[in-house]
Formats: sequence, C-alpha cells, structure tokens
Amino acid sequence: MEIDPQRHPSSAQPQPPGGVYLCQVSDAVSCGACCGLYNCADASRGRLQALLQERTEQFAAVPREVDAIDAFRLQRERSTYGERPFLDFYACPFLGFIGAGGGRVGCLLHPLAAGNGGIDYRGLSFYGGLACRDYFCPSYRNLGAAHKEIIKTVCTDWYLYGLVITEDRMMGAFFAEIEKRLGRPLRAADLAARASSREVVLEFLSLKLNWPFRAPGAKGPGNYFFDDGLNPKPAVDYARLGAGPSRLDPILRELSSAFDRPADLERAEARLDDVFDRIVRFSEAPRFRSGGRSCR
Repeated sequence: MEIDPQRHPSSAQPQPPGGVYLCQVSDAVSCGACCGLYNCADASRGRLQALLQERTEQFAAVPREVDAIDAFRLQRERSTYGERPFLDFYACPFLGFIGAGGGRVGCLLHPLAAGNGGIDYRGLSFYGGLACRDYFCPSYRNLGAAHKEIIKTVCTDWYLYGLVITEDRMMGAFFAEIEKRLGRPLRAADLAARASSREVVLEFLSLKLNWPFRAPGAKGPGNYFFDDGLNPKPAVDYARLGAGPSRLDPILRELSSAFDRPADLERAEARLDDVFDRIVRFSEAPRFRSGGRSCR
C-alpha cells in the first residue's frame, strides 16, 4: 500500500512537535487553516466547499509548467471574493480537495496530488516549499498528546476540525477545566469507548460555530493563531456588567464573547458548566459492568 506523506510524515520529513500529527488525519479529516482557508469574507461551510471544489477542478486542467501554474495563482488571487478578516494572513489559492475520494483538504501542489506525477511544485506557492514542509502550528506544541488525539477522534469532517484544532488557547483552557474537575489528566481512552462522551465534546467544539454570545463584528469563524502578538481576541468587557472576570474567562474570551446583561454571562457560564459536568460524569462512569463489579 502506498503511504501518503500528507497523512503520514516519514522519517525523512520533519517530525511533528509533540509526536501527534494533526495536518492530515483521515480520508475526510484534515486542516488547511495555516494556508488561510478560513481567512475569507465568507468562511461558511457551503462557501468553502464550493471554493475548494472549484479550485480543484480548475487546477486539474492546468499544465504542470511554471508559467501556467503561476497564471493560475494570479487568476485565483484576483478572483478572491471580499476582504480577508486578517489582512496580513495570506490565503493560498493552491488549497483544494485531495485524496482518493477527494474528501479532504490539502495542497494541490504536493507531489502526490493528482496530476503532479510525483513532482513537488510547492516551491511555486507564496510561502515556498520549505515553509509548507516545516511549519507546525502552535497547537502541536501547546496541546497535550491526549488532548490532540481526542480532538482528532471527535471531529469527523474537515470543516470543524480545521477551525478547532488551531484554537490552542481555547482547547487548552477547555481540557484544563475538565481535568481540574476530574482531579486527574483526561485520557483519550476516557472517550474512546463512550459515544456519549464524544458527543458532549463535539457539542463544545461546535460552539465555535453556534456560540450565541459571540460579539457582533467579531472576526471569524477562523482565528489568527500565529504567535506574533497580532490580532488577539478582545477581552470580555466585565466592567460594563458591573462584574469581575468570569472563572471561565479564558474560554469566554477565545469564543469572542460579549454580554449585554449580567444574566447573559450567567447563562453562558451555566451552558459551559453543563458541558463540563457531563464530560466528567461520563469519564468517571465505568465502561463495563459484570456481576455488579465495574471493570476498567
């Protein structure tokens, strides 16, 4: 069986920090966030699905020659619709659908992408081939191995996965809160055998898309995850509520929250508390019962 290095980095390639590979996960799950996938005026699932499909089909007809590939890049850059939320974050036009079923996001210039005949054309991209091969987002370094495995297990499609796997601050705070309540580190095995646990984690991850307390005008749903101090998430304005910082402030901030009334803040905290409590309850429950004794 041919090994796909877009999913399985070999020893000849840079090994991922933290030991867990996040970029290409399965035939349906991958991340294109660092290529600027979500940095467009309309980053809805439907819009990005259509955009990636269109690029993939158009690039399939491009001769694999430098001038032709560069002309494709210029044409796609000019046709980008709307202003990017993060102006200093480039959105690569060579991101499309790859793989046998064409169901995951990846680089159309990769040597194993369709039509490339094993030739690596990534040097023709804006950042160049070295950046494409060597860059690892902060989540590689800042999230624990078990936490990364949990996200990979729970997310089953490229759209949500790419949005949440790069939210290292939000996910770090999320897992820290669970482990504080659980009184021990959370293990991937805690969720592996329990569909109910995975469903609750997915419920939290989906707040990235449907958080009702998201500030009007907040940038997103994509985020700026580079460690350069630019484009931080705005702080929650507790002063206008006459309240002190929430005990869940790190998560509320990363969700770009804003509240009109103290009651709204209380509802937001209660919603998150409910998610945490259910995850802890499911993680503490025995996996199997046999003769009245629980077996782990």
